[in-house]
Amino acid sequence: MPKDEFDFEDPLELNGVSILCDEDTTEPMTECFVEEFMRLGYNHKQILALFRNPHYQGMQLAFQKRGEPFVREKITEVFGRWGKEVVWKRGLSGTGPPGAETIPLKEPTPILSPTHGEKEKTTDPMGGPIPDLTI
Repeated sequence: MPKDEFDFEDPLELNGVSILCDEDTTEPMTECFVEEFMRLGYNHKQILALFRNPHYQGMQLAFQKRGEPFVREKITEVFGRWGKEVVWKRGLSGTGPPGAETIPLKEPTPILSPTHGEKEKTTDPMGGPIPDLTI
């Protein structure tokens, strides 16, 4: 069989299927996205910007379906599991400490590189070091 043709009878052929279900998988999907980018070195603000970006379709779906407060809560929860503190500045929902600055309303451009500046020594939940992937 030529490589360009698809053979339905080939058991080793990679097949992707979608399965409809009644279960809402938005919450574990959101946690997975947050942990993935956190482990790559992104901070909580950069991850929130990725959820707002329409080019990240899975993240945008969770953002549109559940809203920004849900996404912020999941970011805080996942960062907390890894021993990282998240402080949100006051935004539209009124979250954050009194007197904090307001988050801009314009659509942010995501910063695709990890945080710059101070180098913090971090470890994963098992105690192993998280590699520094600053490019």
